[in-house]
Amino acid sequence: MSFTYSFSRSATAMRPSPIRELFKLIQRPGMISFAGGLPDPAIFPVEEFAQCAEALRAHGQVALQYGATEGYRPLVEELAGRMEAPLGRAPRPEEIVIASGSQQIMDMLSRVLVDPGDVIVVEAPTYPGALHTFRNAGARFALVPCDADGMQVDALEEVLASCHRVTGKAPKLIYTIINFSNPSGACLAAERRRRLAEIAARHSIPVLEDDPYGELRYGGTALPTLFAMAEGGVLFASSFSKILAPGTRVAWAVGDAELIRTMVVAKQGMDLCTSMVTQVLIAEYCRRGFLDAHLPKIRAHYAAKARAMSAALREALPAGIARWTDPEGGFFFWLELPGRDTREVFARAVEEGVAFLPGAAFYPEPDETVGPFVDGASMARLCFTFASGEDIAEGSRRLARALA
Repeated sequence: MSFTYSFSRSATAMRPSPIRELFKLIQRPGMISFAGGLPDPAIFPVEEFAQCAEALRAHGQVALQYGATEGYRPLVEELAGRMEAPLGRAPRPEEIVIASGSQQIMDMLSRVLVDPGDVIVVEAPTYPGALHTFRNAGARFALVPCDADGMQVDALEEVLASCHRVTGKAPKLIYTIINFSNPSGACLAAERRRRLAEIAARHSIPVLEDDPYGELRYGGTALPTLFAMAEGGVLFASSFSKILAPGTRVAWAVGDAELIRTMVVAKQGMDLCTSMVTQVLIAEYCRRGFLDAHLPKIRAHYAAKARAMSAALREALPAGIARWTDPEGGFFFWLELPGRDTREVFARAVEEGVAFLPGAAFYPEPDETVGPFVDGASMARLCFTFASGEDIAEGSRRLARALA
């Protein structure tokens, strides 16, 4: 006899992650995957990280115990020093919280800012994991289109006005991936950053500045963060997932002390504290200078793969069938296939033995959008970091056959 559960309203409103669901279709031998946004395990600093296990002998009683919800103090201090340059000042410890991955930062922020029915402004396209978390909090979305220079900030004022006309109130949050966005690979232009900081401050709307890829710049010049431009109201978030390894599940956020404290209280009801073992190991990894030595290696490694994918796509795809801008950093190529529905192309590509992510996965559904809806049906995201050079070339040829 089966048991019947009476699920909550929030549970019945949940939708499965489109990316996670697609992964079920591509787990087969011989498949070349450009789908997952995965780092290359070949570049993981296994030996250096293993050496840091010696810290467990010195700090084992701390590492194996419960820790402060805010984070392991030596790691907090390490991050404060690392953040001084990009944020314009060294944040105080009470302005930092360490989380179990960037997804938890979004979850904490949703719990302390977002009520069901509230609107969050997002780029179109944007990271599906953020949509998933905000959706689970009951949020709706207002979309700002993007181009090769990131969010079209000139359109933001009208988006805010439209939101107010429809809902009677301002959005609760603006979410942006400023550097090498997932999925578009776009980097928000400097003038647009200044304009975004000014608009958000004038309307008193907080901003989540998500920056997991900022350290992975392969060309061009680093740009100032929104946090450095603003006088409060910006929560900066980053992670060790892309610059060390995603299995560490350690991220951090820097923001106004009042907001951080409220997020810490929310985290206390989630997991009490981020893994102390992992925090101790990462603190030691940074203290020994391993992270600083590793960053140039992964930049060179991924820059070569980005060049390889650009060359492979240009060689394999017929002229005019696809458009894209070569990224200057990050993990992704964002292809436009004019006149094609990439969900249909995806089905044919899987038959050919190559996978990517259709663009629709990076946009909210029409029924959860406030204001104009943007359709990503002709777009496709390709991740260049995980596949080998040989697989990048062969996968591009397979994609060309699927498009033929």
